[in-house]
Amino acid sequence: MDDISKQISEMIKGFNDESKMRFAHAILTAAQTKPDEPCWCKSGKSFKDCHLDRESKRKVSEGELRKNLSRIFDSKKFCCASFDRKNCDLPIKGAHTVQRGRVLSSFCKDGHVGTFYRNTNGFENVRDIKSGVKKQASIFYGFCSYHDTELFKNIENIEFSISYENCWASSYRAVCHELYQKNAAKEAVEWQINNIDMGYRLSDQIILQEELWFLKRDIYKGFGDIDSIKEKYEDLYKKSNFDFLKSYVIELDAPISVAVCASISPYYKVDGTKFQNLGDPSYKFQHFSLSTVTINGNAAYIISYLEEHSVIGGYLLDVFSRDTKFIKDWLFKSIFAYAENVYFDLDWWDLLDKKAKETIYNLAMTENYTKPFEIDGEVSKDVSGSISSVTHI
Repeated sequence: MDDISKQISEMIKGFNDESKMRFAHAILTAAQTKPDEPCWCKSGKSFKDCHLDRESKRKVSEGELRKNLSRIFDSKKFCCASFDRKNCDLPIKGAHTVQRGRVLSSFCKDGHVGTFYRNTNGFENVRDIKSGVKKQASIFYGFCSYHDTELFKNIENIEFSISYENCWASSYRAVCHELYQKNAAKEAVEWQINNIDMGYRLSDQIILQEELWFLKRDIYKGFGDIDSIKEKYEDLYKKSNFDFLKSYVIELDAPISVAVCASISPYYKVDGTKFQNLGDPSYKFQHFSLSTVTINGNAAYIISYLEEHSVIGGYLLDVFSRDTKFIKDWLFKSIFAYAENVYFDLDWWDLLDKKAKETIYNLAMTENYTKPFEIDGEVSKDVSGSISSVTHI
């Protein structure tokens, strides 16, 4: 049984009586759709130009799926700094989300770091998690040459110092990367809607299209939310009023083992209470950004959020009101649970025992926004160093 068939099987097992009735009605409606009528999948196309005879077509293999999704993500090239489009200097360049010089290069091994990023098929050995620092690790095509240099020169060219403006630069890159990913995801989900259910029977097509409809809704919602956040970041830059961005800077007393660049929107507080995604479709999800720098050669993590985002502000206040052990546990559990764009020292990975590797990998490959998870030391215990200071600005 292929992965998609397994997915369908698991979905059916989770149907309650109401879902079963809706499913049966959907099959009946779809079976009665005439060729010239609008397709039952709500694509806007006629049935004959969409799902008619789709069952007889060849299934898309897992390899083809991964290849096409990778092609879509790699083909998206645009400068995220749309607020200053007049100064864009094309072509778009491959920009690093995580600093190559001071961060990635500080823990690379023979020019490589480890990552699970966009690894949709698991891994069998260390070669499957290697990523080249120069041409692969953390690269995205989201800035032109001018903006990649101008916006980040104060944190790229000199040693990082804690300031409102420097925290803005580090977190703005994380926000833009999230926007870039969501923009590519919009095209990726459209490709899946048009191709993923070929070769499947009608009942399976209906299940897949239902799931993809929800996925599309969530991706477009997520894109709108992060686009709104990006605009607010850019307003701070244009007004040179960076103190409306609040940040925590966590410094460790050891070099970097794990690096991250992400914009994160958790649903649950650390006590398991749900505080976002409460059912209001008009609600704009609040985010905090998480990025990595070095300070005096040691690891430092910048967590930033807009001052107006009081829900996230309260969440982080809860986290940082606790002791440094808890903060470290929360930080590294959250990095692997919530962020995709994570890189790690291959020597550090090699020293982990099999159970620790499985724990971290399973955490990284699981959708964790939708459920609470326990804050414990199962990840942080293997990360060298202790928190030497936490600065809140």
